[in-house]
Amino acid sequence: MKSRIAIMSYDKLTKAIKSTINKEELGKLIIIQSSFEETKEIATRLWNNGEVDVFVSGSSNLQIIREIISAPIVPIQISGFDIMNNLLKVKTNGGKIVIVSYKEQITNINIYKSVLNIDVEEICYNNFSELKILLKKLKEKKISTVIGSSLVCDLCDELGMDSILIYSSNSIKNAIIQAIQIQQAIQLEKYKSKQFNTILNYTYSGIVATDRNNIILIYNPMAEKIVGIPKEKIIGQNADHVIENIRLAQVLASGRQEIDRLQNVNNRIILTSRVPIMVEGHGEGVVATFQDIKSIQKAEHKIRRELYSKGLISKYSFNDIKGNSKTIKNCIKIAGEYADSDFTILITGESGTGKELFAHSIHNRSERRNGAFVVINCAALPESLLESELFGYERGTFTGARKEGKVGLFELAHNGTILLDEIAEIPLSTQARLLRVVQEKEVMRLGSDRIIKVDVRIISTTNKNLWQEVVEGRFREDLYYRLNVLELEIPSLRQRRKDILDISRDFIVNNFPNLYNAYQEKWGKIFKLLQSFDFYGNVRELQNVLKRLAILIKKRPEKGTFSEEELINLAYKEKKLIRYSEMVKRKNNELNRILEALNEYNWDKKKASEKLGISRVTLWRKLKIYGIE
Repeated sequence: MKSRIAIMSYDKLTKAIKSTINKEELGKLIIIQSSFEETKEIATRLWNNGEVDVFVSGSSNLQIIREIISAPIVPIQISGFDIMNNLLKVKTNGGKIVIVSYKEQITNINIYKSVLNIDVEEICYNNFSELKILLKKLKEKKISTVIGSSLVCDLCDELGMDSILIYSSNSIKNAIIQAIQIQQAIQLEKYKSKQFNTILNYTYSGIVATDRNNIILIYNPMAEKIVGIPKEKIIGQNADHVIENIRLAQVLASGRQEIDRLQNVNNRIILTSRVPIMVEGHGEGVVATFQDIKSIQKAEHKIRRELYSKGLISKYSFNDIKGNSKTIKNCIKIAGEYADSDFTILITGESGTGKELFAHSIHNRSERRNGAFVVINCAALPESLLESELFGYERGTFTGARKEGKVGLFELAHNGTILLDEIAEIPLSTQARLLRVVQEKEVMRLGSDRIIKVDVRIISTTNKNLWQEVVEGRFREDLYYRLNVLELEIPSLRQRRKDILDISRDFIVNNFPNLYNAYQEKWGKIFKLLQSFDFYGNVRELQNVLKRLAILIKKRPEKGTFSEEELINLAYKEKKLIRYSEMVKRKNNELNRILEALNEYNWDKKKASEKLGISRVTLWRKLKIYGIE
């Protein structure tokens, strides 16, 4: 660090300093040797240019510097020990001793004279010319020894007179140590001031601070930008007189903080927080921070756009769940209550009931709604890929991996929610790793030995009886209890037939508005008729039927038009319940075809899938369903 301690010195003092202090301390000093006349000019220049934080000086220069600048000055103190020690040095030589000091006499000099029984005279001088004349007269009087400052001693040397420097090595050292401590404290305060100003100047919030009289002391650049009033017209003014609706006087008087309040300033809506500065129960001022609502909305939109670009945002809310039946309303109510907690949720229900829609809605209602919403279909990926997707991997972990490695979905979901869709399909080996994440809130990437803490809420969905999976050994019991803290069962469409009419109308109006307007009466009759159907595929199947109806409703046969019943029969004719025995037979036939293909190609899955006319992933999923390793 650059030296910022200046010692205004003369030759004899400089020699004493160099013989007294070590190299490290010496490196922190700027020793200025100048004539008596130059001292004022040099000290002023050093201080005004900001080159020096502290000055160290003897008596004469000390008073000169104090007259011209308001800098911290550490005097080299003349102690009683120094006086007595110097007097004892010259007592044995005999003769007259004179102490020469600048403007003021040394305190208690008469005491030292009587104690040591020594003849000592003290003379003061007011300027350099007077000092030179004084010393010449002393020489003419044959004064044996002069005791004084470095300037006095240097002039004595020029005149050939004996002299002793009045400052001891201890006095010099103490003054320098004190100056170093002061300079360090000044540097610390400068750092804190710069740090404080940097925070004030570059924070995204406007900041206004007042004193106990409501006078503005702090008004940062962002406040200037938001309020629209220049700093020169604000600082030193009463806050409530110059800033519209600022209300700082009320907060100061009440001593109560006001957080996230809307405030109108120059036809701009800003979000403000006002906090009183309380010292021993008394209000000493107020700090207000505020942000422009438009800036907040812009930042939020930017974050959401980035999350959308990564597909890490929830798309639905409870308003997207259609239906007025008591069953669905009760389900939405329970889901809303679950959203207020942070426990894991297991959502069950038949295929097509809207389990993922509820998961999205819960996240959007929760305190994590501004965080990421990450979805993974656990049945869509083979075991090896599933682990790398969930937990990520380090570079070079396996062949084909990205060079830079990969962040896992749990890491991406930090401070948000992860949806594990079709949780029952996770292999047992992966379940063990998943259990650790749920229990410890930490993940370890594949190929890594480093633990990464994650704060994630887990929502799982399944259309299977997960407890049955536990009983049959396909799902870990400990993981089941961890995931099933809160359970939400989504009712089938058969359990809420009343909602078929609302769901159908909403779907057609939003997707086929022109068709709905052209055949509104016909659609009304169709929607009522659909309420008598079972829809084992639930909402998903209902939507498929509605899409077919949208195509068929415009078609006209040779005679007349289709009745509503005919349209539904055409759209729904392929949907027939398969008897259980027929289903088992069909599955056995499929299994036999798969095994024949695998045996034919010596269990080469690529060739077997080509013969079966399906992809390798589909073959892998079917093998998994049938429990074949």
